[in-house]
Amino acid sequence: MTLSAADCAALEELAAQWFARGATAAQLHRALTAGLPPEVHHPGGMARSRLVSKLPPEPERTEPEPIGPEQAAPRRRSAPSPLRIMECTVCRAPGRPEALPGGLCAPCRGEAPPARAASDPTPATVRAHVQHLREVARTPERSRA
Repeated sequence: MTLSAADCAALEELAAQWFARGATAAQLHRALTAGLPPEVHHPGGMARSRLVSKLPPEPERTEPEPIGPEQAAPRRRSAPSPLRIMECTVCRAPGRPEALPGGLCAPCRGEAPPARAASDPTPATVRAHVQHLREVARTPERSRA
């Protein structure tokens, strides 16, 4: 993609915004040239469009802490990290990344399932408790129907 001197002068301010936001020359070059069609009819317009639409975000601002006896370095505001869920590559079971080392869940790695705690109720105990709750929740009006 060839740009005229007039196009370069017109796009200079947009390129300066990229560098002000911390972009490197390689990142700017990649944003302008990646995926170009075989023939570009209006290179200046395409470059302007890409410089505007792919403009990197503004760098995070730091807030200085109140000046006290010891002056700490300013802290960056940290955004909460997104929740990442992966799938086992064999059985497609979902799980957290730390539960899928090498992309495999525990059963696919051949590990035994975790042992039940002694305090865990048995299935029979759960069924009996649910049956009791159903009986308690029944009202005389509902049992006649």
